Amino acid sequence: LSNEEFTQLMLEALDGFLVALTTDGNIIYVSDSVSSLIGHLPPDMVDQNILNFLPEREHSDVYKLLSSHMLSSDPASSDFLDSESHVEFCCHLVRGNMDLKEPPVYEYVKFIGDFKFHNNVPTSSCNGLELALPRTLQSSLEEQLCLIATVRLVTPQFLKDLCNVQDPCDEFTSRHSLEWKFLFLDHRASPIIGYLPFEVLGTSGYDYYHVDDLELIAQCHKHLMQLGKGKSCYYRFLTKGQQWIWLQTHYYITYHQWNSR
Repeated sequence: LSNEEFTQLMLEALDGFLVALTTDGNIIYVSDSVSSLIGHLPPDMVDQNILNFLPEREHSDVYKLLSSHMLSSDPASSDFLDSESHVEFCCHLVRGNMDLKEPPVYEYVKFIGDFKFHNNVPTSSCNGLELALPRTLQSSLEEQLCLIATVRLVTPQFLKDLCNVQDPCDEFTSRHSLEWKFLFLDHRASPIIGYLPFEVLGTSGYDYYHVDDLELIAQCHKHLMQLGKGKSCYYRFLTKGQQWIWLQTHYYITYHQWNSR
């Protein structure tokens, strides 16, 4: 795994994602792990205001917290950086929903971060993860004060999944590199294939396919690369208990917002 992929896996394991906001609430960066946690694609959030994702009753408090630093814009003020830069607060963020007829569902999250000037953007998050921000982000922060924060679910995803075991589900979500290595596996997969997410991350999906299905699967992946989305054939997958189960995958290609991979 690359350093970037490892960073995203660590953020997802912590039920968190990285975000950068200007003091007026504009989102200038959000990490890919936001997709698996609250259902938004990063490109759909960048250049929007964070208030658009909050319930209206929380707009005032969050805006006041961010805008209170607008006037503290002297990069040479070490007193400000030392005494007022750190911030922690909780709020609700709306989940991504493809059905606009459904009422919005909100996740209760906690922001933990620091206000930084562009030439002092940290190379690690407040949780100690090594996070090198993209050059595109660094250049967009010129002469600006912004909040660099990790956002974590107050109720861990794993506990929420345990609460939903009475609602059986025969599907799960995974994310792969173009070399078909596992980059993400949600917790719904464990009852189906037997593996916990950390057991398959970095391994190839082809390691689990039946040899008689490999040719058909390879053809499906070729069509995916040509069309960008599709549905696979039915294929056999080897579970952790060494049993073969039949699966079918609906997939699409999404591009990294910074390096277009």
